[in-house]
Amino acid sequence: MIESELARRLSIVLVGTRNAGNIGSAARAMVNMGLRCLKLVRPVAEWSEEAVKMASGALDRMDPIQVHTCFDESVAGAQILVGTTSGRERRTHHPVYTPRQIAPLLKRHARTHEVALLFGPENRGLTDRQLSRCRYLVTVPSNDAFPVLNLAQAVMVLAYEINTCEEADREVLPELVTHGQRERLFRHLERVLIRIGFLSSSNPDHIMKDIRRFLGRADLSERDIRILRGIFSQVEWYARHGDRLRPDQVRKP
Repeated sequence: MIESELARRLSIVLVGTRNAGNIGSAARAMVNMGLRCLKLVRPVAEWSEEAVKMASGALDRMDPIQVHTCFDESVAGAQILVGTTSGRERRTHHPVYTPRQIAPLLKRHARTHEVALLFGPENRGLTDRQLSRCRYLVTVPSNDAFPVLNLAQAVMVLAYEINTCEEADREVLPELVTHGQRERLFRHLERVLIRIGFLSSSNPDHIMKDIRRFLGRADLSERDIRILRGIFSQVEWYARHGDRLRPDQVRKP
């Protein structure tokens, strides 16, 4: 079962949801499985009586639903992002887990970190850009001839596996940086790589998405971030001025 402390750190994030009934049904599925934190990012559907009806009383048992206009803002405080995908016509170098495979790991992460489970719009799912922000990708095994689940069904499957699984182990994980801190690191790195000519300023994402992929899987601490950004600053200074910073100008971690 999902303990209340874990439930507080596990959030369901619905991005661009088009049907109000799916929001209500997803809320009901969450509460059925012990989850309580729901975030909506730029929902197309307006909140309606249908959503309340499909929630069937679940809204009274949840934290207040958060609504965001910006994807990065909605997950800025999370350390672990998990993206759901049907896998159809997706080309990704990420390993893709099933809900049963990923659930014990997420339960372990949620003991000490904020975990966000991301679900895209019903008609197309999460974008490649949004998936590139994720530490893990997960897909529900299904019939190849008809593989796409209803949004609330997908929420239920993942929530069920987390609720019923045995935790991988009880070892405490190191404190990891948030999504917001990683994003600032990536923006700094992108700026430096454009300046030294490694990335094209017209299309930096062509390579940055791969850099995000392998750095995004690293267990980065705040000290790690400070070291990396210190290196980037040194490179940036050298590219601009042609010499090194004086020792008294270097900000050491």
